Amino acid sequence: MKKFNEIKKLSILLIIFLSSTFILAQNDLNQKKENREALKIAFFTSKMNLNTEESRVFWPVLNEMENELKNLKDKNAHGRMILKDKKIEDFSDEELEKMMDAKIQMGKEKVDILVKYHEKFKEVIPIQKLAKYYQAGKEFKKIQLERKKQHNNPGERKR
Repeated sequence: MKKFNEIKKLSILLIIFLSSTFILAQNDLNQKKENREALKIAFFTSKMNLNTEESRVFWPVLNEMENELKNLKDKNAHGRMILKDKKIEDFSDEELEKMMDAKIQMGKEKVDILVKYHEKFKEVIPIQKLAKYYQAGKEFKKIQLERKKQHNNPGERKR
């Protein structure tokens, strides 16, 4: 009985420890995400030279667009996972046609979202600053890809 109580106490301590570790890791991930978001906002705001009023109206529209794009991507994640896990030869022609049609439809829906928000952006910021947004977006993607590459290959970091 004494041994059982000791095991029970150890189990409780282990559960508390693992729970706190998970909570701390989750907080760390949330903090990193918030930091990345703050850096992104600072980067685009600087590149676009947005004033306070322009920032106030631009960022909610951009966040709305990014949420729509994320929802579209999430909606179609299943098809991408199926293709990733199998070889093309493992599918029937009908299955492949259905997946390819869905991929093209997703591309069309993505373009529709981009066109819709392009019009919204033109309503809230000057066209010069919108052009800078598109330019900064390409630059930001390059920076992100470089960071990811460096993270995946730490020995190749520039010093």
